[in-house]
Amino acid sequence: MDLFKSYDEITCIDKQHLFLHKMGGKKIELASYHQSIQGIQLHAGVPQTVRGQFDIARNMALYSYFFYALGAEVQLKAYNVIEHALRIKCNRQDLMLRQLLNLANEKNWLRDSGFRHLDNPDESNKYSKSLSKILPELRNESAHGLPPVGVGLYRPY
Repeated sequence: MDLFKSYDEITCIDKQHLFLHKMGGKKIELASYHQSIQGIQLHAGVPQTVRGQFDIARNMALYSYFFYALGAEVQLKAYNVIEHALRIKCNRQDLMLRQLLNLANEKNWLRDSGFRHLDNPDESNKYSKSLSKILPELRNESAHGLPPVGVGLYRPY
């Protein structure tokens, strides 16, 4: 359980990061953490409303250095920014995230080659197409705590 931090702890790396490092993870330093987050950029054509929300998410990610539990909130914010951006792009406020991602795939707005973490982007956009199933499930799990019955690995008691 995360306790309210003392005044002396608020500018220190969260102990969970230190624990993960001890368990064999990568050591996290604030400068490199900031640099990594700073490297996540939007192209100049992104509307200012989306850009503002994106930067809120980036700042939240940065502050998760000091409070590890913010990570889950950063993920939820990222899903919301994606949904908001797609609604603006397609000018459809009535569509939900899954529908928006399906439309984005139909219109080739999403391309595997646009994802920097994919070493060998698939020309048939297999990864991009999978996002319409995966992202709404992850978002719902993040927003509601558990995915709906029958989705993913969740099994009722």
